Amino acid sequence: MLQFIFTVVFGFLWWWVYTRVGAGLAWLMILGSVLAVCACCCRHDGTGGDWRPGDFNYRGWLACMTRCWRPTVLLMFSLFVLGVLVAWFTTGMFPPAADLANILLAAVGAPLFVRAICCAYES
Repeated sequence: MLQFIFTVVFGFLWWWVYTRVGAGLAWLMILGSVLAVCACCCRHDGTGGDWRPGDFNYRGWLACMTRCWRPTVLLMFSLFVLGVLVAWFTTGMFPPAADLANILLAAVGAPLFVRAICCAYES
């Protein structure tokens, strides 16, 4: 039941970010979502105390979320830089503040919310 709730809540937040940043950054949302799974989501490496894969509880979910925070933050930063470079390349100028805010929202939101959902299903 908690997995259902996590999927609905974080899926809704992902959708909100997707619609907020617009169609122009759909590629960044999709790329960030796919790469969030690659950033060691859904893999258990033996950390997290007495929590075991397959045990769903809040503590286990937090262990999953924090287990690979460095690669996830690096992914978010990389997506932000990539988004800025693509915007710069396509327009010929550095993106304005509103575009930077949307790029940041997509670069952080997509991996964060996909990772939150993925950790709910870790087994």
